Amino acid sequence: MGLLVVLGIVVVVAAAGYGWYRYNQIGRKDLALADSAGKAQNFLIVGSDTRSVVDEDDPNDSAFGHEDSGQRSDTIMIARVDAKAKTIDLVSFPRDLWVPISPSGQPERINTAYNSTDPDVDGAQRLIDTIKADFGIDINHYVEIDFASFKGVVDAGGGIPLYFHTAVRDRQTGFYQYELGCQTLDGEQALALSRSRHLEYQNSKGTWVADVSSDLGRISRQQYVMRVMVDRAQARFGSVDLKAINDIISSTSDQLKLDDELGLGDMVDLARAFKGFGGDQITSHSLPVIDTTTNGGARVLKLDTAQAEETLNVFRGLPPGTVSPASVTVSVSNGSGTRNQATDVSTRLASLGYEASVARDASRTQTRTVVRYAPGLQAQADMVARQLAAGAELQSDASLSGAAVPVVLVTGTDFTGVLDQATPASSTTSTTSTTKPSTSSTTAKASTASSTTSTVPGEVAEAVGYVDFEPPDGVTCD
Repeated sequence: MGLLVVLGIVVVVAAAGYGWYRYNQIGRKDLALADSAGKAQNFLIVGSDTRSVVDEDDPNDSAFGHEDSGQRSDTIMIARVDAKAKTIDLVSFPRDLWVPISPSGQPERINTAYNSTDPDVDGAQRLIDTIKADFGIDINHYVEIDFASFKGVVDAGGGIPLYFHTAVRDRQTGFYQYELGCQTLDGEQALALSRSRHLEYQNSKGTWVADVSSDLGRISRQQYVMRVMVDRAQARFGSVDLKAINDIISSTSDQLKLDDELGLGDMVDLARAFKGFGGDQITSHSLPVIDTTTNGGARVLKLDTAQAEETLNVFRGLPPGTVSPASVTVSVSNGSGTRNQATDVSTRLASLGYEASVARDASRTQTRTVVRYAPGLQAQADMVARQLAAGAELQSDASLSGAAVPVVLVTGTDFTGVLDQATPASSTTSTTSTTKPSTSSTTAKASTASSTTSTVPGEVAEAVGYVDFEPPDGVTCD
């Protein structure tokens, strides 16, 4: 939703003589951000769930939720905007994602990074620092918008046209859509749908079916709604209709916040680069996560770091196939007989950024150092092998599929040490297959197996959760 606001404002400031007035009404934040000169830019888009702007007598206030604990980042999204390539990539972070929060490193849900009762702590900066520390993604610009502004953006754009094949509802957010076919949602309805984590839909027998995808389904619906909003914005604001533009900025300027590095020239350049840009040109990516339970009994989501690498690399600006130590979860077993070797190697790998642990010693001494890995994780295993001075033999091991530790290093008598820097990737490491029993197990349940999915209109089957709002062939909703 923040992306739409940015593009709408870009059009405003491009209108000579008019843009300065509205431009100067927008709130600004002084943040420590990464330099993006001449590169694609990562916009961190935060949807704040503060209720301070909500009238308690609003008959539709159920769409805002009923939390009274200050504000948290209800929506956390990164838009990677490449003006030269004219592409936009989106990724959303589930708010129940369990990660270390900067600067303490104490694990918590990611949406708590933004929430702070300490007046000396800027929640936006802490969220930026957390994303950098946990995912290796630089943030170049910041956009913050609250619920009331989101409603205003939708209404200023003339609503959100969606197609309903069946009745849909969420009794917690107050979304009820029983009329079928093309329906245009106003700001209240669009917000209630975008916030829905307990969606239900009727099947062909008239029975209400729950969408159990929860926050992951909510993310899919938010991204779908954003695409429709971008198309509406281009249709209504692309012709520089000053009244319409005034409506959208008036509805957001009081609550909208941007980083103070996003200057007038930057915004005009974006306007020119993305003139005529449509929602179907946005590529969405999903993060693979695992349902898990904390030691305290809380149900949360944990990132599948190995499977997430390709998605994260898009937003890191790295080539496909790049592997980082943080994406490798490896256990070390002593197969050489050298005293304390597994502990020493594990500690050394952990100091280099690997998720390393100690496993039981091998049952017998072996000559060759071996790295066993779950199918699909050869790149991670190869990096471990390249981190070793004497290298290692790679063995694909199907028994490690789904294991909590999918890469196992077993040292041999040829082991000589761990390098400061991994050697460049090459084909010098041999690969074999094995069906040895795994030394690791897990009770966690995967929530999604796909690390990168395109969820553009027309491809809703690839999205997580219920996102069936595309009209049938021959029908257009506008």
